[in-house]
Amino acid sequence: MFGCGVVLTALLAASGHSQTADKAQAQNADRRYLIVLMGPTGAGKTTQAAFLKKRFGIPTIAVDEVILANPAAMAKYKSAGPPQLNPAVDAMIAEKVSAMDLTKGVALDGYPGSKDQADHLAALAEKLHLPPPIIIQIDLSDDVVRQRLKLRKRADDTPELIEERLKNYHREMDMIRSYYPQANIWTVNGDKPIKEVSDTIEAILRDEIPKP
Repeated sequence: MFGCGVVLTALLAASGHSQTADKAQAQNADRRYLIVLMGPTGAGKTTQAAFLKKRFGIPTIAVDEVILANPAAMAKYKSAGPPQLNPAVDAMIAEKVSAMDLTKGVALDGYPGSKDQADHLAALAEKLHLPPPIIIQIDLSDDVVRQRLKLRKRADDTPELIEERLKNYHREMDMIRSYYPQANIWTVNGDKPIKEVSDTIEAILRDEIPKP
């Protein structure tokens, strides 16, 4: 009789755990995300953006692709510094996000990169009823970035341009850390295998890792 009671208790506990897990899964299935992917060139942001699309159905907008697709709009504004900070970018991002199916939300690759852009994103998120952003920093040491870019042998991966990209990345992360609460920022080791990085990002989005 005692053994039956133990078994019944175990079954009830397992059932409760299963119901809790099912409830959490259902809640995650209905969530909308606003994700900001940050990381240096070569960190694997494009790969992880594809993972977010496949695993969660979250579309991604890469600021570099938006810039390349809109040379005329960029040409209207002459601004110093990297093209990612051109004032035209804000309007292009807003237009693209507003036209998307935001059922699952959206992930932004490389945006915002300045306080003004972060302010613009906050206003856009409020207008579109998007949640506060989850900042996912896929981080690599500068030396690993240099090595990766050296190995891929692209024409635009000159030492001077690599150093400029690193400088811009660190500037952007300084802004991110000063603008957003620490609880919004998650740092993932980009030097790990791709699947491990993806699994970590998935755990973050499913609230399976304690807040930083």
